[in-house]
Amino acid sequence: MQAEPARPADRVPAISPDSTRLRTFSTSRPPGLRCVGQIDLSTHDAWETALAELPGTPDIHLELSELTFIDTHGTLILMEATNQAAQGRRVVLHNPPETLVRILELFWPSLPTIEVDRA
Repeated sequence: MQAEPARPADRVPAISPDSTRLRTFSTSRPPGLRCVGQIDLSTHDAWETALAELPGTPDIHLELSELTFIDTHGTLILMEATNQAAQGRRVVLHNPPETLVRILELFWPSLPTIEVDRA
């Protein structure tokens, strides 16, 4: 008996692990994090862990120009972490994706500790 050839509908496209993976890098000048990738259901735990390790400096900087996506829950994790970490400190979001800016404007329109820098 000969095996049936695979039909196109049976083929599942390969998804690169890098397409949904979040990578974070500590930065010293300015102190904070550089984020690369996406923040979604599959990366919420990694995002929460990275934010828990934010430096104890007067200003916290998050370089987000390489962040391709963040969902609403990822933004909530950011807000909770920065509210806990901020305690009189300023959190600067450098070059955030437009989705993050929209979520902030919709749900948190006036946060004194968050500054968006779209340089």
